[in-house]
Amino acid sequence: MSPDEAAKFLALFLFMGGSFWVVGPFFRALARKLEGKTTDVRALEQMRDELLGEVDGLRQDVAQLSERLDFTERMLAKQQDPSRLGPGAR
Repeated sequence: MSPDEAAKFLALFLFMGGSFWVVGPFFRALARKLEGKTTDVRALEQMRDELLGEVDGLRQDVAQLSERLDFTERMLAKQQDPSRLGPGAR
């Protein structure tokens, strides 16, 4: 096999492999659809809504914890000896 033929064979091999890599997911999805193994969109939407609700709850919890931390820091700063804090501190 000459180097020119080897280069053509390698290029064809890489092109075919790349084509299968790109088009493969499409054909797998088509096969699942033909088999009837499609994903239930309503179930996915319900799961998404539940997760978004949980994330909103976690955001509220973090906001409350942040407010409590700020309050605690202010209270601790008030209790410290003003002479330790330096001039201008009350």
